[in-house]
Amino acid sequence: MKEYVLTKEEKERSLSLFEELDGDLNEATKKLFKDEKEKGSTVRGRALRKFWVEKGLSYRTKVKKRVVKHFLTDDEKSFVKQHYCAEMTKKEIGQLLWPKDATHKGFSESDKFIALCEYITAEFPSVVNLRDDAAGEKYTPPHILSTAIKRLNKVAAKEFDALKLNIQDRKCVEKLITYLHAPRFLQVINSYITKQSRELFESEYIRSTWDKPDLTSDELNLYVNVCMDYVNLKEIEQHKQKLNLMFEDAEGQNELTMRLTEMLKTKAEEYNQCINRIDKMLAKLNGERAKRVANQQQRNASIISLVQLFQDEEERKLMIKMAQMQKQVVRKEADEIEKMSDWKARVLGISKEDAI
Repeated sequence: MKEYVLTKEEKERSLSLFEELDGDLNEATKKLFKDEKEKGSTVRGRALRKFWVEKGLSYRTKVKKRVVKHFLTDDEKSFVKQHYCAEMTKKEIGQLLWPKDATHKGFSESDKFIALCEYITAEFPSVVNLRDDAAGEKYTPPHILSTAIKRLNKVAAKEFDALKLNIQDRKCVEKLITYLHAPRFLQVINSYITKQSRELFESEYIRSTWDKPDLTSDELNLYVNVCMDYVNLKEIEQHKQKLNLMFEDAEGQNELTMRLTEMLKTKAEEYNQCINRIDKMLAKLNGERAKRVANQQQRNASIISLVQLFQDEEERKLMIKMAQMQKQVVRKEADEIEKMSDWKARVLGISKEDAI
């Protein structure tokens, strides 16, 4: 049976479909070739599967359904129906239902909480709580260059094109993909229950790390801490605004005014502490990396950089192509000289007229 070869356009489209369909080979094959009879085992399906494997992408042929390990009891459902409203978050309901479980760090990723979120979403489809819009949802990091570049362009004001990246930028984006799969980054971003907090955390993390392909694991953890404090700053500022509004409404209520004043003072101190932590961590990160980059630049100034460049496949192909072009130019000049009768005659020691 003749092997099918994907066109350039089909390859590019297949990478987008991989991200869109979460690696579903059968569905991607149908959409790519616009044929419902196509699947991963057909000739064209095998060609697509081979291309994905070459790109290091993990495909699947069956849809994996999440196994629900916890089901709400009738009493729990009744409690939710009685107390859930737009003013309460899913996490707050979970804290009321399971006060001991809710104190654990991993509660927002637990089967109980996910089951609660699914039940509330199904039971109250029209109730929207902006503080609760990402509860129970898993963050999905990018797996391919095109998706990572879209996120990078959005948050870092870049205009990168996956097909026109230079070698250094490509390495940076490839490294960013691994940074976005770091276990601690995933654990922290999944702990946020609002899309606003998740987007802020992800944006600051991408902006801080994308152009630093040499970060160590410890440095990545410090950048996670910095980005957590950026989210903390936003939340502290929101609390301060609420307290200020309450302070204005409490005019004439001396006891409440005094308590609000103390709370505002505490929030102001928290805000300043947060700013100081960010400044210290960034100073530490920038200082240590600056030394490492300086040492790297000294090494690159030697002949080693040329060897490393030649070891890079794309650069090696470019250098070979340039050498071949130069050789063609020399050969062309030699052919022109070979055709010159005057030049030949002078070499032989006779004039053109004597030769004639």
